[in-house]
Amino acid sequence: MKEGECEFVMKVISLQTALKRLPTLNNEIRYRSCFEEEQFTSGLIAFRPNKSLDAKQIIHADKDVVCHVLKGRGRLRINGHRIQLRPGIICHIPKGTPHDFAAGKTADLVLFYSLIKTG
Repeated sequence: MKEGECEFVMKVISLQTALKRLPTLNNEIRYRSCFEEEQFTSGLIAFRPNKSLDAKQIIHADKDVVCHVLKGRGRLRINGHRIQLRPGIICHIPKGTPHDFAAGKTADLVLFYSLIKTG
């Protein structure tokens, strides 16, 4: 590369292919990081319907979360509220905010997420 030129690297992911290959984290969650850089990570996460109630929430101390619902229905629990999710919904969760997601009763809830490091 010559001085002053920038290297351009692009990554393209097929949603259908990626969803077939999501590694299992536990009985409820499958996920894969698709893009990782110093300040952010983006990927896919799928929640299976789960009959048991789990009161545990996750906190990202130094990262904002942005999620786009791609498939299915479910809910986001945040600050004592339950927000109904469906395809097309985009959520922003500020760093340090306890939250969790759950699929609806009949199908997986699939999200594209970004974890963005903030100051």
